[in-house]
Amino acid sequence: MPPFRRTKTIHESRAKRRIHTIVPWIQNPLQGVNKEHLVFAPRHEASTSELFFDLFFVANLATFTAYHYIVDHSSLFAYIGFFAIIWVTWFHTVLYDVRFENDSIWSRLCKTVIMIAFVGFALVGSAFSPGTVSGDNTNFRILCYTLVMSRVLFAVQYVVVGIFVGMARRTDIYLPVFINVLVYLIAAGAYAAMIPAFAENKPITQSNGIYSVWWIVMLLESIATIAVSCVWRMLSFKKTHLVERMGLLTLIVIGEGAIGVTKTISRMMGKEGLDPEACGLVLCIVLILIGIWMIYFDNHPHGHFGTIRQQIWSVLHFPIHLAIVGLVEGAQQIALARYVTNGIVKLEKVLLQACSKNHLDGVNLTNQLVYAIKGFALDKKVSSLIFLDEIQVDIWTIGNTTNICGPKETASNVLDLPDAFLSLYYHTAAAMYSALGLSMPVDKDVIAVMIESWKLVYRYFWSAFLILIGCFLVVTILIRTTKVDAFDYMAFFNRSAVIVAAASLLGLSASKDLLYHLMETPFILPVAVILLYLIIILDRVGAWIANRRNRKSGDALTGAHSHDHGGAQGGHDDHEAAADKQGLMASTSPAPHEQHHQLQQQASFVHRESYNPLGGAVMPSYYVPNTPPAYGHPAVSPPPVGGAPGAVTTGYAPGGYMPVQNGHYTGEGY
Repeated sequence: MPPFRRTKTIHESRAKRRIHTIVPWIQNPLQGVNKEHLVFAPRHEASTSELFFDLFFVANLATFTAYHYIVDHSSLFAYIGFFAIIWVTWFHTVLYDVRFENDSIWSRLCKTVIMIAFVGFALVGSAFSPGTVSGDNTNFRILCYTLVMSRVLFAVQYVVVGIFVGMARRTDIYLPVFINVLVYLIAAGAYAAMIPAFAENKPITQSNGIYSVWWIVMLLESIATIAVSCVWRMLSFKKTHLVERMGLLTLIVIGEGAIGVTKTISRMMGKEGLDPEACGLVLCIVLILIGIWMIYFDNHPHGHFGTIRQQIWSVLHFPIHLAIVGLVEGAQQIALARYVTNGIVKLEKVLLQACSKNHLDGVNLTNQLVYAIKGFALDKKVSSLIFLDEIQVDIWTIGNTTNICGPKETASNVLDLPDAFLSLYYHTAAAMYSALGLSMPVDKDVIAVMIESWKLVYRYFWSAFLILIGCFLVVTILIRTTKVDAFDYMAFFNRSAVIVAAASLLGLSASKDLLYHLMETPFILPVAVILLYLIIILDRVGAWIANRRNRKSGDALTGAHSHDHGGAQGGHDDHEAAADKQGLMASTSPAPHEQHHQLQQQASFVHRESYNPLGGAVMPSYYVPNTPPAYGHPAVSPPPVGGAPGAVTTGYAPGGYMPVQNGHYTGEGY
């Protein structure tokens, strides 16, 4: 018997040779023109480079939030101003990418430059305080340089587009491309002209009037760019994936709020362990994040809903994103304020119990106070260590003052206790406030400063809530493409009612005493949660009522979940079928005889000309009608394209993207 030998199995693919993908140096932006609608639409979903760029935006936002606590009006305005700077720059990058960007060495180089610009924004954001004595002219000059670099990049990108447009002799879009170039060059010049205003030897107070130029120029350049896309419809966003890009950034902004929740947990319970009320407040913040996500994406458009309305919808995301950030940040500050309030109330009880009720003195009084102060774990935070020396001096003074809590001391309010107790009270409250990472001036009335800070937090929390729900109301009106039904009426009613309720709660901050009593209760965040989920529940009820009526109306029906990746036509029938398990959607399935007719159509094969992704040549292909290109397979082997069998046309592959075909212009013969 011959010796046993293992037979080596060679996989079928190992016998073939692979054509490697080579990223081209540059790609013609005209290859993404949709011939049917005559608009630029290079692809229907975000690329990895776009998603990678979004991370630089959220990194800037997270860093700025970590360094800037909103404790007064100047810090609030600085927060809004810096958010506007990075958001508008991101927005202009997106407006170019969704229409003209194709993967190439040139596009990757441009993306690298804009990422470097966002690194410059991060450097500026760490000390961005315009209009205050803590501002830095060097920091402001760096911001101007970064803005100039980003706008020059935008201008160069549109110049490249103009070159390809000129090569294709498309005289009808010369002017809009030239206007875009001119807008960005003028903006770059305006930012460059601001640099001398921030000279090194110039006092900060002399530059207060120049700060507004940043935001005025950004507003004007945004209006001009949007206006160009509205007038020249070929540059509109009709078939682009702009809807998907806005949704992805919204998801990232919500996710940044989730990062803040983890920081809040560590601040509130990192020293003393679990606390039932703190756990409840953190749960409320999580529910707010989930509620925002549900309301936004349950009413997210999945198709084209009008060119002008789409422009308004995209611009509306600036207040939406700003409101989400403000709402989540405000919720965290309210939770931390409630944590500090509980500590202050506990301190008041200890001081009144030791002095007014037990009338302790000497060593006994000192031990009682030391034990109470240790319970707050103030020595575990660096920011609160600066107050420990004053606290120790206060305790020593109290312990060495004879008969400081004698029988005559019957105060029922901590403010009526002896001055040494008041000093201990203020210093301990300031230390608790600073332990959360919030700055507290030593030479001011601690309680008054905290109340003013909480008043501002309370106001911008409910203001952000109002702006967010108001934007959701406008979005519901903008994206409607069908007849008005019960869902639309219900959505308008519940959002309007929630806006009125939130405005009433905002008005309560006019009274300082009422505000302090509100901060002493844990009900602020639960009320916000109830209002958000009231919208979600009533939306569901409205959809159920509308679907019942629409089924009985006899009018043509359309599904509620026909996804098309930001503008592509067609939907996923299997997704609609899965979503209809609870009977919330109108049925759109064809009748049995229609299904039979579709099967007969699919039995025939059609021959057509399509774009060859390897060489750019036109080659025949065989496909099944009514079958998506991603899933349609040739029924028979197509004949070879010129030359000997098996010959391959060499050339650049399109950088990993699906070839632009099926009615999309390839750039040839235009």
